[in-house]
Amino acid sequence: MRKSLLTTLGIVAGLGAFAQLPVSQTPANKNVVLEELTGKTCQYCPDGHKIAAQIQANNPGRVMLLNIHTGSYAAGTPNYRTTWGDYVGGLFPVSGYPTGAINRTDFGAGVMHSRSNWNTNSNTTLAVASPVNVGGAGTIDVSTRQLTLNVEAYYTATGPGSSNKMNVVITQNNIEGPQTGGATWNPAQVLPNGNYNHMHMVRATLTPNAGDNIATITAGTDYTNSYNYTIPSTINGIPVELGDLQVAVYVSEGTSTGKVISGDYADITFTGLSLANNAKLKSVTSDDVVCGSVVTPTVVFQNYGNNLITSATISYNVNGGTPTTFPWTGSLASLANTTVDLNPISFSDIGNNTINVTITDVNGVADTDPADNSGTKTNVTNTSSTGTGTLYELIVTQDQYGSEITWEIIDDATGNPIPGGTGGPYSDLGASGILAHNHNITLSSTGCYTFNVNDAYGDGINAGYGAGNIKFEDNNNVAIFTNNGTYGSSDVEKFNITSLTGINESNTASGLSIYPNPTNSIATISFSLEEATSVKMEVFNVVGSMIYSNGTETMNVGNQKLIFDGSKLPNGIYMVNLTIGDQLITKKVSLLK
Repeated sequence: MRKSLLTTLGIVAGLGAFAQLPVSQTPANKNVVLEELTGKTCQYCPDGHKIAAQIQANNPGRVMLLNIHTGSYAAGTPNYRTTWGDYVGGLFPVSGYPTGAINRTDFGAGVMHSRSNWNTNSNTTLAVASPVNVGGAGTIDVSTRQLTLNVEAYYTATGPGSSNKMNVVITQNNIEGPQTGGATWNPAQVLPNGNYNHMHMVRATLTPNAGDNIATITAGTDYTNSYNYTIPSTINGIPVELGDLQVAVYVSEGTSTGKVISGDYADITFTGLSLANNAKLKSVTSDDVVCGSVVTPTVVFQNYGNNLITSATISYNVNGGTPTTFPWTGSLASLANTTVDLNPISFSDIGNNTINVTITDVNGVADTDPADNSGTKTNVTNTSSTGTGTLYELIVTQDQYGSEITWEIIDDATGNPIPGGTGGPYSDLGASGILAHNHNITLSSTGCYTFNVNDAYGDGINAGYGAGNIKFEDNNNVAIFTNNGTYGSSDVEKFNITSLTGINESNTASGLSIYPNPTNSIATISFSLEEATSVKMEVFNVVGSMIYSNGTETMNVGNQKLIFDGSKLPNGIYMVNLTIGDQLITKKVSLLK
């Protein structure tokens, strides 16, 4: 299911919403700086992201979030680590991830402590008087990418220790990338294409690891400093979007592990935007394979002008056909982005197709720079897998970590799982084990279906821990789709049922099922006969040798049962051939004792 994701700066505590200079000289309570140690392969880290974001939302303007990718869960590519982040990650003992520090204070469970305590400890911190008020203000020149920043710390009372430190940290929102556990623990941050929308990620620091020294910290002291920084276009190969940056300014005690006293986000304004009503189309996405001939595009556009955008008209078509328009309304500040799910559009061509999108007007007038307001999405194909009949079999061959696997089959017409259309997790196996799980699936209506499979760790089921895979077959073992299991956190397969009567529908038999499957000994094969007919059951092993046959017998109208007896057979997969009248139906049975 698609999600409309607002990524405007106003929604995510943006650059222009916080402290301005000069700072107040009136005593105030502390603000919270939450340093969250996280990583893209950490299963429970998205829950930490969600908890931290809720703390910030509950305390507008008083909570700074610094998501620091460090430790073993941050290894590999994409590389979200920073030198400062690894420095912070090594300051205090860490027992597991995610973990976080609230103003680097030990509330009784260590400075770095569990996410379950963040809210309570934040509330405690927010109620404590601060000896210093902190703020910052500056500009970013869009044309030169130059950040000019002024910071200030005014002491309403004498600060702790003999000296303090000024710290300036730049974070970035809306970084698209992988994240284990995102769909389970923070689905609101999962993008339509399955990637994760990372927020508050630390990208750079303007001060030394331990901060710049503040030598005088007596009451009435007004400390100021200024910084200049040319913002790179990429950091470790990851684009740096100016409109998604935030600058956190905070004061800490004088030692490297000293407590954070208070801080705030700097107020940043943009210069170098010469055009008024200018929307920049940044991306056009959709499912690569669509069921039937209907596609629902998603677009991301940015306000690249100096006027607030409150409306825009988006025109789109497939293969140059009749355009459809989408009237967008909202509030988009300069350099802010928004993600919009357009309405579905139908088309008739088969094979590869191209979606064309243009923003035709902004704020009711023509876009002032039409060169950057169009985009395309190519290689959109119709459903490549179709099926007929009602009886199907899903074979999920797990890797050794079956507890990470879940799946569902969604009826696109309703958006809900079909009856019996969910499965997993499974039991974990030994290091060399693989196991096939056979699920009988009944589809009761024609139309489009979506198969979703998830892996909680984020490495699929074919990543060196057993060659897992997935097959979906009709009752005659004709593949509707196959999946080699080499996805990350999730994968999607779409298929189209074009008829409820087909080669897997016997003229005389219906409702065939095998249960339990897998079995540890005995499985029952049940079906219903519309008329009296001959029935023969044969069982074959995986190398094709017949190991059992009951001969041919005539069965009467009504419900019938046959028994697969595996009590004396070794573990493995067996093929059960049923000859009902003149039709052969083959089903698989997994035997696991």
